[in-house]
This record gives sequence, C-alpha cells and structure tokens, in this order.
Amino acid sequence: MWKKQMMKKLPLLILIAGMLFFLGISKPKAQELTAGNMLKSDKTSLNQKKNKEEEKEIIKKVSTSFYDWYLKRITATDDTTAYRYFFVKGENGKCKANFEPYFKQLRKLKTISRKFMDREVEIAKCCIIHMENVDWEDYESTTNAFRYIDFCSEFLSYYWIRSQEPYDGVEIIEMTKKGNAWFTTLQFYTDYENKRTRWNYIYPIVKVEKENGKWLMTEITLKDGE
Repeated sequence: MWKKQMMKKLPLLILIAGMLFFLGISKPKAQELTAGNMLKSDKTSLNQKKNKEEEKEIIKKVSTSFYDWYLKRITATDDTTAYRYFFVKGENGKCKANFEPYFKQLRKLKTISRKFMDREVEIAKCCIIHMENVDWEDYESTTNAFRYIDFCSEFLSYYWIRSQEPYDGVEIIEMTKKGNAWFTTLQFYTDYENKRTRWNYIYPIVKVEKENGKWLMTEITLKDGE
C-alpha cells in the first residue's frame, strides 16, 4: 500500500522538483540580465556625457575664433589683410563696397557661417547705399571721416568692439544651449603689467549652429553692459 501511495504522489513530486529546479536556474539568469542592462545603461550614459563634453569644447573654440582673429588683426602693425569691408572705385566713378578680401579671411578660419557674412552686408547696407552716391575722388582725398559718420559709424571705431581702443582678448563667461543652437557670452579683457582687467562696457553674445554636420558661428549680438 505504501508503494501504491508513493506511486500516486510521484508525478506531483516530479512536478514540484521541476518547478524548484526551474526557479533555481532562472533567477540567476534574470539577475544576470538585469546587471547586463545596468552596465549597458551606464556605458550609454558615459558616452552621452563624453559627447556633450566634446561638443562643449568645440563650441568654446568656435565661439572665440572670430574675436581671437579680429583682436589680433586690428592690433597688428605688420598685417595688411582686411578685417572689414572697404570702398573701391566703382565703374561709374562712385564708391563701391568690397567685401571679398574680408570674407576671404573669415573663410580661412573655417568656423564662420555664410549666414554671418550675409548679415555683415545687411548691417553695412545704410553706409553702402550712401557711399554709392559719393564720388571716389572726394572720398579718397578727404581726411575727415566725420563727413560720413551719420551713415558709416564704423569709420570711427572698430565695429565689433564698439571702441576705438582694442582689447587684448575675450573670455567665455556663460554658455547656454537653446534648441539646436548654442549662445556664448564673451567678455573683453586687457592685460597690463601682469594684471588682467575685465571690461563690462559691452558683451558679445555669439550664436553657434550646426550646418552640414559642423558647428559654425552664425551671428554676433552686442549687448550693452554697465
């Protein structure tokens, strides 16, 4: 009788043993799978963090590239390359704006968008229209830039620093990403006798956008300081 009872319980015992075996081997696999997902997630997070840091370093270089070149150029005594547009004699004997030598220098930087160059033409539009009515000989012979100041304020100061006195350099004081564009706020400084003076007269805000897979400076806005 005992054997008959055991025979009846045998299928149940086999079922219980199978379930215990299944649970015993499936739990470590589940734990292993969870641990694998965590490692994969950590690796993804690290890669994302690395990519963000690399992107930020690129933005820093692009953001200061224009002023690094511009400030060095306007203080150079042995460099005659263009740092802005200028006027030449047009076919009708009037003044004609020439941007190409200036834009050639910008293209060499490999960080400046065509959008910025187009904006330069737009900014100078008032001056260009006025000067197209000025005889080239009159312009060439005059030593009084105040004659054109109402239309061409850049004749009396460096346009992108709003000053007649150049600075030694720029520093980044703020970086913000809005949508797909970066906005970097710069501050001018001068160095004298191992002392750095930071100026709060005006702050350039540089806009950097990605074009054809490359980060480029597309705009500069000059914000008044204190």
